[in-house]
Amino acid sequence: MRRIKLFALVLLATSMTGSASAQPGVSSEIAPTGKLRVAMNGGNPVLVRRTSDKKIVGGVAVDVGKFIAGKLGVPLELVPYANANAYTQSFGKGEWDIGFGAPTPLVTEKADFIVDLVMADFVYVAAPGREFADASQVDRPGVKIGVGAKSVSDQFLSRALKSAELVRAVGANGIEVLRSGKADLWAISASRAQEIANGLPGAKVVPGAFTSDRYMLTLPKGRSSEAQAKLTEIVREAKKAGVVRQALDHPGLTGVRGAP
Repeated sequence: MRRIKLFALVLLATSMTGSASAQPGVSSEIAPTGKLRVAMNGGNPVLVRRTSDKKIVGGVAVDVGKFIAGKLGVPLELVPYANANAYTQSFGKGEWDIGFGAPTPLVTEKADFIVDLVMADFVYVAAPGREFADASQVDRPGVKIGVGAKSVSDQFLSRALKSAELVRAVGANGIEVLRSGKADLWAISASRAQEIANGLPGAKVVPGAFTSDRYMLTLPKGRSSEAQAKLTEIVREAKKAGVVRQALDHPGLTGVRGAP
């Protein structure tokens, strides 16, 4: 009987040792530099929330990134890119360990999008003097729609538009493009639309969304199924703990909601 008990204790100790060593292995694969480098479009107020002096204080990518780093037992390093174009260009360069963003056509072959975090609406802002009843009335001949180059709006509308003309802006924001007359509308996430409208007297947010998209947690290609499963588990835990809900719960964010 004593031998049986001793054997059982040895098995239990071996099992516990094996479990303890498995976790650092997965953590090392996810964060091979010893810290979790978290990338996102730093100009997106859903993912990154800033103070008036541009200091990062929160947002879905920031808060969920902190939660994941804590669960993995590694330090957090934020890697915010200036805009959607810069974030898109970073894929495949080894500059980050996890990312947060939409699974757009330009990046889906370069990374694995493993779990939904946020659903976000995208809308139009009309230039002063331009009137549209709703988003469904925009796609017609003679209408020019401005977008940030390689943004979600750009990648969606470049495939969806049938009659309107797309005007891609590099290094210019929606206010500048609408004020210059280069475009009749600016396509952007609903969470930033009112900011554009407020910055240009007479500009208006057009009722209705032209699309909704998912912001997801992203991994570089090549990570194991174990790493993907571990991150999915942590994100689900973060959702249950209210991390995503709290990150979205502040004034100014519209057209966004936590994914199931």
